[in-house]
Amino acid sequence: MLSERIVQWLDSFGQLDFPAAVVLAALVVASSFLPVPRTFIVFGAGAAFGLRSLVVIVPVAAAASALAFMLARSVLRGWVERQTEKRAAWRLIAQAVDDEGWRIVALMRFGGPLPNSVQNYLFGLTNIGLLPFALVTFVFTLPQIVLYVYLGASGRALLLDDGPMPLNRVLIAMALVIVFVILLLVSRRIRAILARRTGIATCGAVSS
Repeated sequence: MLSERIVQWLDSFGQLDFPAAVVLAALVVASSFLPVPRTFIVFGAGAAFGLRSLVVIVPVAAAASALAFMLARSVLRGWVERQTEKRAAWRLIAQAVDDEGWRIVALMRFGGPLPNSVQNYLFGLTNIGLLPFALVTFVFTLPQIVLYVYLGASGRALLLDDGPMPLNRVLIAMALVIVFVILLLVSRRIRAILARRTGIATCGAVSS
């Protein structure tokens, strides 16, 4: 699995020293610009380096997302617009952000169906300002990042510990269930918003 390969690669550094931190930062940056699954990277960092990896992941993820957002608003705008024109769902999300502001960004950041990099570019086309975007991105991605790093670190500790740890296993299982339920609810909320907007757009086209 991809997550296992990432864990093995990061674990090969042995500790979160400067070279390992640079590699981890590069992976996080890549997930902000390319369709790379950041969840696997964060989980792998937690398994390899523990909670200390948050010191690298959190600021780098916030800065890289803001940079991708600004590039989509400037030099990459034409390319992002062409990609968005090909996808009706992207256009609906962008319009929803323009109409409802940071709330849609918060929902997407917390559990949206689009990869992190796509969201960074797409939000760059909207009317939301850089400061609200950066603040909402930081606040609503932080819980996910912390949780996945914790789960990675806890899972690694369970594998390395020979003794039974039933309470930890129960807590990890409960956390996974809670995350799944929250993501499911948020995803359903986003789909409901897009479905409602699709209906509004259809009615508008008919009436015109």
